[in-house]
Amino acid sequence: MKKLFGLFAALLEIIALILIFDYVRINIRYYVDKNNYNEEFDIQGINNKYTPQGLAYSEKYNVALQTSYNKKGLVSMLYITDVDNNELIKSLKILNSDGSNNTKHVGGITTDDNRIWITSDYTVDIIDLNEVMTTDEDFIKIRESYKLINRGDFTLYDNGILWIGDFFLKYIYDCPDDNPLLFGYILDSDFSYDNPDYVISLPMMIQGMERDKTGKFIFTDSYTNLINSKLTIYSNVLEENASTYTINGRDIPYYKFDESNLIKTYKIPPMAEGFYLKNNDLYILFESGSDTYWEAFPKLYKVLKFSPKEIGKN
Repeated sequence: MKKLFGLFAALLEIIALILIFDYVRINIRYYVDKNNYNEEFDIQGINNKYTPQGLAYSEKYNVALQTSYNKKGLVSMLYITDVDNNELIKSLKILNSDGSNNTKHVGGITTDDNRIWITSDYTVDIIDLNEVMTTDEDFIKIRESYKLINRGDFTLYDNGILWIGDFFLKYIYDCPDDNPLLFGYILDSDFSYDNPDYVISLPMMIQGMERDKTGKFIFTDSYTNLINSKLTIYSNVLEENASTYTINGRDIPYYKFDESNLIKTYKIPPMAEGFYLKNNDLYILFESGSDTYWEAFPKLYKVLKFSPKEIGKN
């Protein structure tokens, strides 16, 4: 028994040393790479167990839109920030259409400068952007809600297509190659959220998505503060030959992100979440500054601007 206890104690020491080494390694890398990033504006909603998740940009109003959910079950939040002056314009509680608190794990957020889409928990909620910018209340009500056929961990509006993707759902539904899926919806008069127009097989652990003007797909990939996040850039897979994926008896063009269309991978600080693209620069949100993750380090309290050379170039 004494020998067994000694082995167990030795195992714990080894695990502790590995964690400490990883912790030091990640932080050394962050400070070595720090010159690659510019600190831009404050990340909102990092106190009282609020965790930042989604980030989008409105060109019409020149503001950042950020979502945060609460680990204690309090109402989820939408923050509007003047990105030029680093000024929080307003903090809005997100209410359901019936006036009740929305307490979901609000994750993805995107806008076409008229509507805001927020995705989470197999639901897409739609909010009026003009109402957000003009309201004098401390809350905003969801105008419309629709059920999704995937969980909806992140979303992007891009040139008439709404993209909705998953972080990782291998054990929840069957999909090719056991990978999470990204669904694309052409927003015309015939579209519905149970019939996507594109299906793309994703890498695991995607947190945010963008596309540049050349059609490249860009993703943040993150899980825990014990490993670096990744920023991955892929070519436009929609230009490749498609196979098919069947949903509700309908064959849909199916594509896959893999090594054949991967252009570049960058290691970035841990706990990267949503981000947006502006003038070929990426503005990346991190959840490490939240008091939910007291152990996280480096603690990032500002959105970081990162400018990969591949963005915007053919």
